[in-house]
Amino acid sequence: MKVNICFFIDKNQNFYHSSLLYVGLLTLLKHRNIELRFHHPQNAGERVFVIDPLTVCLKIEATDGSRPKLLAIDLHDQSNIFAMEALEHCDLYLKRNFYLPDVIPLPVSFQEKIQPFGLNFACRNLTSSAILLRSIGVPLLLQGKTGIKRLHQYLSLPYTEDFEQNPSKQLQQTVVFQTRIWDTEEMGYGRVAEVNLINEERVALIRALKKAFGDRFRGGLVPTPLAISRYPDEISKFSSRRKQYAAMSRQNLIGIYTRGLFDSNAFKLPEYLAGSQCIVAEPIRNKLPNPLKEDINYLSFRNPEECVQACHRLLNDHIFSETMRYANFKYYTMNVEPSSCIARLLGLALPESNWLA
Repeated sequence: MKVNICFFIDKNQNFYHSSLLYVGLLTLLKHRNIELRFHHPQNAGERVFVIDPLTVCLKIEATDGSRPKLLAIDLHDQSNIFAMEALEHCDLYLKRNFYLPDVIPLPVSFQEKIQPFGLNFACRNLTSSAILLRSIGVPLLLQGKTGIKRLHQYLSLPYTEDFEQNPSKQLQQTVVFQTRIWDTEEMGYGRVAEVNLINEERVALIRALKKAFGDRFRGGLVPTPLAISRYPDEISKFSSRRKQYAAMSRQNLIGIYTRGLFDSNAFKLPEYLAGSQCIVAEPIRNKLPNPLKEDINYLSFRNPEECVQACHRLLNDHIFSETMRYANFKYYTMNVEPSSCIARLLGLALPESNWLA
């Protein structure tokens, strides 16, 4: 049986957030039973599938005679924002930041379509880069500086393998946490309290880690104008360029994870999993298709003191830390690795079809 996939694409799509989907789909093309085409919707009936730049729609059709399915993948940070046009027309709606209290207010017919998408991070490979350039490069260039900037942002992404490493690789007995603080003007004055709280939490955590681990701590604040003016002593000495950061980050045994804006699942979490690192994390609010398990995939903390204690535990218990590393790489390969992620989505869209046969 063969599966035909139509990827609805538009020049205004957010290629940074959807980059994992490109890698996954194009990797699966190596499987003889999948055909993929990119389609630029022109008529009003199909334009609804590309109205939201952060929602990707796929039409999936199996040659076994089953009805084609429309799959919508919502990559928004906000758990309370939905691409309503896509949600209305799709058969299955996968939401990256799935938080049940934000789903319940929707009509029951919509609720029944929504499932958690899982973890996402920005990556690419040579094939996905070439196909994207061929499919959308000219329209982006015609946007002028804006389009060129977006294209450069995508082409500056690390390759998927830049994040990945086997758990057998020896890592430095160090802790990494490199993050940024947000400007209230950038995020909107209506979010001043939330932005300030997240900023202060991150700075307090950096200070606690620096005090506890000294040279064994790697990271600090990304050097934005706000960070430099407000917290000059907490600025990271390491590069914040994506490729250089990925190379630095995966050398460390322990990665610290904190909630993103809107309580979103940030990219750091799957990046640490790909690097088979130990994770010390704030509680993960949003639902995952396959939950990460505390004391197996991560240790949790609710304040800087608990974070430091969890790091000490991992640094001092080599058997425990090694076990966590293997568990995290297994989770990554089965749930987050791009082709595995797409294969799972196809299984959800075609539950009665053995598309691998």
